[in-house]
Formats: sequence, C-alpha cells, structure tokens
Amino acid sequence: MKKNILVILILLCVSTAVFAEATESPYYVKSVPIVKVYSVEQGYRLVYMNSSMKYSAVYVPIEWFGGAAAKAEVVYGRSESYPYFSIFWKDGAFDHIRLYLKSDRTDLTWGDVDSTDDISGKFEGVESIELKF
Repeated sequence: MKKNILVILILLCVSTAVFAEATESPYYVKSVPIVKVYSVEQGYRLVYMNSSMKYSAVYVPIEWFGGAAAKAEVVYGRSESYPYFSIFWKDGAFDHIRLYLKSDRTDLTWGDVDSTDDISGKFEGVESIELKF
C-alpha cells in the first residue's frame, strides 16, 4: 500500500513538471477595468484609471474589428466584472485587444461624447495600444 502511494506521488510530481513547461506562452495579457465606454462612428474610446488615480483613454479604431487581420473583438455580457478590456502582447509587441462590455447600452458605464468634442483624429493612424500606468 505504501509503495502504491509513493508511485502515485512520484507520477503526480512528474506530470506537474511536464504541464508547467507545456504552459509557456509567447503571450502576455493585462486586464484593465473600464470606467467609461464611448462608442463613436470611428471606434471605441475607453476610459480607465491609471496607477496615479488619474483617468487615461485608449482609442480602438473600428477598422480593427473583423476580418482576417482583426486586432480587436468585443464580448458583450452582463457580468458584474464588465466592463474591462484585456490587451495581449506577443513576444513583447502589441498583438490584439478584447473588450468585455455591458450588453445593456443604458448601463452607466456607457457614455455619450459631447457633440462639441471632435475626437475623430484620435483614431487616425493608431497602430497599437499603449497603456499609461
């Protein structure tokens, strides 16, 4: 009986070591809670709070969604953890972003851009996302 337990423990240790090495990935992921989401014709403006307790914004162009070379996707839901975004880097370079947004557009996390604010230029020429922490 003791011999069987010893064999099982050794097998568990070996299998844990094998799985630990198999989980290495070229991706690094960071999830960030969103304070406010603004949906405009050019894309999404995401406002989040940085480590200095100041608001920062990320602009995700609409061209990034869909297609073979998509850099962004949206997951709608009702979870209490929504809204947030996960940004993925592959081998140290920006790869893609995933937005987890409330499906209810009347939720307080959804906002309207003031008609006097012209933010269309913020979406032009965006190639990657840089977070300010």
